[in-house]
Amino acid sequence: MTVLVVGSPHDRTIVHTVRAARHKGVPCLFFDIVLFLRAGTYWWDFQGRCGQLSDGSLTVDLPDCGITGIYARLVDVVDNFDARHRAAAAVRLKALTEILASVDTLVVNRPGSDLSNWTKAYHLALLSQCGFTVPTSLLTNDPDEARAFLHTGPDAVFKGASGEKTVASTFRPDQLDELGLLPRSPVLFQERVRGADVRTHLVGKEHISERIDCEGVNYQYWQGAKKFAPIRAPNEVVEQCLAYQAASGLAFIGFDFMVGDDDRYTVLEANPMPGYDGYDRRLGLRVSHALLGLLQGQDGP
Repeated sequence: MTVLVVGSPHDRTIVHTVRAARHKGVPCLFFDIVLFLRAGTYWWDFQGRCGQLSDGSLTVDLPDCGITGIYARLVDVVDNFDARHRAAAAVRLKALTEILASVDTLVVNRPGSDLSNWTKAYHLALLSQCGFTVPTSLLTNDPDEARAFLHTGPDAVFKGASGEKTVASTFRPDQLDELGLLPRSPVLFQERVRGADVRTHLVGKEHISERIDCEGVNYQYWQGAKKFAPIRAPNEVVEQCLAYQAASGLAFIGFDFMVGDDDRYTVLEANPMPGYDGYDRRLGLRVSHALLGLLQGQDGP
């Protein structure tokens, strides 16, 4: 009933997961992708879907009947290597990705299961197809289209269009002249949905939610007062989360919602690699315990 955790020792979510496993008494092996990318070894038989990985300090044969599940956060650290070692690190990362995508063991989440979050407009369309309410949005690099959206629509926020971590900001009237920069980089504009933030973690079939009340657009960067409280998402929202899970093939998802005074849930995104540690600490380790249970075969996606 051993769990294999694959990630970087500098990733606080990975560190938290390993500590949670120890706290819960779950046998856990840690595979260090930084060591692996630097000088690791591997071999893999794609037809037999079996092989071996080594980071220099840990060697694992896969599949292994003693390893019931693999938690993988492949944070791309290739750019941290100098030019001499970057190409070799990139090759190892690609190999590791393909191995985790094909191994006959539960992988949370299997690389390549859902890449829609990297294309925000498409991602929102998929969420809408699963029944979620999504904010009115415009992805564009055309200044005229952006001006029309901003002049005729409600208060707006804007953020990056890719899957890279980005900070949503309120659009101010004095920024209209900056729309001339759009041809160089597309931007996602959205109506500003006012209310409380809710993060729902779906782990297998278990859903765990927290509500965050504050006055800022981004509660993570808001320096003022914030109120955190565990809540239960409405059944309708849970069903929509499960529908997205079925469509995406993801076992572990972090859904971000805005909830207005009318208790209407508007989804902002579904994160396929949620950094869940902060929520988990406030929620008494409920998320990590659900994740570890899933990896030990106690639940299924």
